[in-house]
Amino acid sequence: MSNRAVLLETTLKARLIDTRKHLEALERAVAAFPNGFGLAEFERAWRGEPDERLTVYPIQAGYENGINGCIRIAQELCELEGWTPANRDPSSTEALKLLQENGIVAAKTRAALKDAYERRSEIQHDYVGAAAREVHAAALAVLEFAPLLLQDVALHLKQRG
Repeated sequence: MSNRAVLLETTLKARLIDTRKHLEALERAVAAFPNGFGLAEFERAWRGEPDERLTVYPIQAGYENGINGCIRIAQELCELEGWTPANRDPSSTEALKLLQENGIVAAKTRAALKDAYERRSEIQHDYVGAAAREVHAAALAVLEFAPLLLQDVALHLKQRG
């Protein structure tokens, strides 16, 4: 195995652990959200006074860090496996598509994480116009599908030896 491959595999394993921690923080933030994590409660807090808004920030951060970790994992795995050229990150869409095409993730996982990542970009680049429902939906998608990606990638790494 080349030095680059060893580095990528080591980085992937560390990123899997780190992303799992972000997802655990997101799970805790959702569980601790006042009055449940319903859309109406989330929208109210999103538009509320500063103390209320403090309850949405851990959710937004957990979702963004979780989805960013998933995309980096997908990109690095694509390079490790030679599905993309060395030292060239595929787009998020391309990386997730390659994971699906190579049997790492299911189509439903790819689609959900693609949508969650696209929402992240919209939210980060147009924060004033960002809808609470977009953050809420994306957080739920990340909670459901990011653990599947992490599990599937970890299994793939284990099987490759």
